Amino acid sequence: MATIRPFRGLRYNPEEIADLSRVITQPYDKINTELQAAYYDRHPQNYVRLIFGREEDRYQESADFFNKWMEEGLIIKDAESALYPYTQTYRIEGNPDPITRTGFITALKLHPYEDRVILPHERTLKGPKQDRFKLFSKTHKNYEQVFMLYADSDRRIEQLFEAAMAQKPLMEATDDYDCIHRVWRVSDPEVIGKVQEVLAPKPVMIADGHHRYETALALKEHLTKDHPDVPDQTAFNHRMVTLVNLFDPGLLVLPTHRYVIKLKTDFDTAKAEMAEYFEITPVAKEELAVKVKENADKHAFGLYRKDGSWLLLLKDDAVMDEVMPADQPQIKALDVSVLHNLVIERILGISKEEIESYIRYERYVDKAFENVDSGEFEICFLMNPTKVEQVEAVSAAGARMPQKSTDFYPKLVSGLVAFDVAPGEVLPE
Repeated sequence: MATIRPFRGLRYNPEEIADLSRVITQPYDKINTELQAAYYDRHPQNYVRLIFGREEDRYQESADFFNKWMEEGLIIKDAESALYPYTQTYRIEGNPDPITRTGFITALKLHPYEDRVILPHERTLKGPKQDRFKLFSKTHKNYEQVFMLYADSDRRIEQLFEAAMAQKPLMEATDDYDCIHRVWRVSDPEVIGKVQEVLAPKPVMIADGHHRYETALALKEHLTKDHPDVPDQTAFNHRMVTLVNLFDPGLLVLPTHRYVIKLKTDFDTAKAEMAEYFEITPVAKEELAVKVKENADKHAFGLYRKDGSWLLLLKDDAVMDEVMPADQPQIKALDVSVLHNLVIERILGISKEEIESYIRYERYVDKAFENVDSGEFEICFLMNPTKVEQVEAVSAAGARMPQKSTDFYPKLVSGLVAFDVAPGEVLPE
């Protein structure tokens, strides 16, 4: 089902960039104005100039910088096609030991979702796809990866990469959150062939990067109009992805909390309607996140407003059959479905079409409180993370979660390897 191919990676020349940590960035959708400015100041060749520039025509800016850096030898293209094993070593609060997540970077053949080879799990927004299409169609480059998952309980691919990963990595960098990223290169045709065999019968699931994947489909369609008879292994028929095993012990999902910018009704009315479906208990602000986590086996949410904070526990799961009568059980069982379909849409009256206008997203609890206290948002809902096995079940059922339902940590940083999808680029069989 899933077809992967090695490719000739585009990457910073280590003879020109001594410290890769100074030029890598977080993914474009995690870069705000302040972080963008910090990246610009950090290094004159920081990768932000390619993925999230600040010139009036940032798409042309990206193309100009990339071409200039190639001409200057700042960016090089590997001589051989390869797969790129990739580890991320990080720490989390409350755990004294470092955790390592292992994957590999490859070119994945594109399929429309209806083929059931590439399984999505989230809905997407129009704005980010339009933005990325303008960038991709101007540069013909995959600057960033799509994070994908596959299931292999025997962890055969990790074993195939063991010998290569015992050597010094091709590159190493530390990101803004002290996560250490290491990349190796495997060009051995025998090893690559065995990795392809493991994946061939499997579908793969998008963990993070739905917008980038769907934009790659759009770019393929766009380029095929002018190049209709290209071979299957043409680069633009593929997308650069990082594949991680669902059974990898370093796989972590964080919650994504929700802000409501402004309620359509007064708060007391909204709270009274919530009380029909939820047990609502006042909880001290300092304890709210802990109480939500302690009730992770229930549909639990924290509700925070400047004048108070409450724990919400769903009284009866059966209400979801009424709220989402046509949806699969796997999607009804999710906290994010309860919050979006029951609370945000039914109780608060914010339709799916209005989500982009009324809802914003946040990873950090302290920041959520701070931004509500400042008056930037009227309320926020704290959530527990979606479980990996729930993501797998939803994808297998062909269902789609609301956008921002998962936050896989750590992020795949940008600036390690890029992929050329210009017409004429062809990958090995």
